[in-house]
Amino acid sequence: MSGRDAGSPAVLRLDGVRVRAETAAVEAFRAACLDDRVDGLGADGLPATYPFRWLTLPQVRPSLSAMLGGEGVLPVHEGQSFSYERALRRDADYRLDFEFRRTSAPERLTVSCAIFEGEEPAPCAGFETVLRLVDAGRA
Repeated sequence: MSGRDAGSPAVLRLDGVRVRAETAAVEAFRAACLDDRVDGLGADGLPATYPFRWLTLPQVRPSLSAMLGGEGVLPVHEGQSFSYERALRRDADYRLDFEFRRTSAPERLTVSCAIFEGEEPAPCAGFETVLRLVDAGRA
């Protein structure tokens, strides 16, 4: 499959995306999950999988789209993982540093994200998502 331009990078970084974990958005996520097991890692924490929704932010989409490879590429969710040094909190400000990495045999896009609270130098959490890239014409 060759959905990506020959000159496209195999690795792309997007650093310094600013987000706020607003209570209303957290509650909407929790309600959409319809599952009591999405509780946060603390009394006022976010559901453990909540950071995944930041992958769809308008600031992130252009990088994600560029690394997917354009028309005719179907991203299939293969796996994800989350790691925490401490619980993320509602109504707190975070900085996200993303790395998008394309690999082949089979074609995949791995998106890693380090999550920093405020201006702290060390990440407080992170996640990784693996997308298998399928030729939509062969799917």
